[in-house]
Amino acid sequence: MLQSKDSGGDVRAPYMRAANVQPNGVLALYDVNEMWFGEAELEQLSIRAGDVVVVEGGQGGFGRAAFIDQDLPGWGFQNSINRLRPIGDVDGRFIAFYLIALRASGFIRAYSNVVSMPHLTAEKLARIPILLPPVEVQHAIADYLDRETARIDALIEEQQRLIEVLRERRESAIRAVLLRGLDDDAPLRASGSEFLGLIPSAWTMVPTRHLCTITTGNEDSGNASEDGAYPFYVRGREILRSDAYAFDGEAVMTPGDGQGGTGKVFHYFDGKFQAHQRVYVFTDFHGITGRYFYYYLSTFLKPIALAGSNTVTMESLRRPLLASFPVAVPPADEQILIVAHLDEQTAKINQLIAETERFIDLSQERRAALITGAVTGQIDVREVA
Repeated sequence: MLQSKDSGGDVRAPYMRAANVQPNGVLALYDVNEMWFGEAELEQLSIRAGDVVVVEGGQGGFGRAAFIDQDLPGWGFQNSINRLRPIGDVDGRFIAFYLIALRASGFIRAYSNVVSMPHLTAEKLARIPILLPPVEVQHAIADYLDRETARIDALIEEQQRLIEVLRERRESAIRAVLLRGLDDDAPLRASGSEFLGLIPSAWTMVPTRHLCTITTGNEDSGNASEDGAYPFYVRGREILRSDAYAFDGEAVMTPGDGQGGTGKVFHYFDGKFQAHQRVYVFTDFHGITGRYFYYYLSTFLKPIALAGSNTVTMESLRRPLLASFPVAVPPADEQILIVAHLDEQTAKINQLIAETERFIDLSQERRAALITGAVTGQIDVREVA
């Protein structure tokens, strides 16, 4: 269990937790937490090269497995982790790949206790049968998968960097137009905002409260319906569904707290929808189009309104802050032109991002199929070595 205090004679040490074990079987050791261990505990809960760690619980993480390829002196592990230590002529890499294949096939989910919170307990893990080939074959399979998955992982990482570049390009393009408009020769004036600097002279700075109505939803995520007729905007990026709606019309939404979405997640929608009780909903626009407000709020809320906050929480994103948030408002006809331009430009970039994400999905599917084929003997690694 997590131990936050010294119970007498303890040592503070880093520990392995579920977040360190990634879905692809790779360890993420850049984010390390520490807690107190008794010296005997730390020895018993040690992590050595050759071990395999398996996540026990959690909706999205249970059953994730990873091979430990280096000694981690002074480390322990939390009770959300099961440690496997191979006995005799057993290659821990083969065990890890085999468990990864079982998880991808759905076996781990079906096998685990999923009555409430899924758990792959140590007892259940110990009873999982493994088709174990001779040790030299284990080594050959593990070597092959180490090599091939590394190639795929490098390709995926390259594509993920491309997505980041595309997102930065999209944000830069949006920011430039929202600061200067489409007329490069338009005269400029001071905006009154240190962050915005100069804006076109014909634009006005208007607090959000004079541009729209600010309210919140009144629903909880637990009331979502998988086949609901209406979109349900919650505190994360995912859009759920609802059988009922509370709003009808053009709106912009952003969460007030939770799931890392504050100041990062924004939605625009025109029609019937539902919203979580901690999601702010901007409606009844006057003097500004909802679509232009969406671009502006999603681009500048965090760097302007939340710049002085060390923690972006519900306390930092209260309604008065949103109501006083200043918006650079162009004339109505210019707003329409800006929105059309941004919709066109972002659609192109969004298409490239979607294609890249699809490529990553296919690569991950290929990776999973490769692991399954190798550990079950469908791929003869001697022929492809």
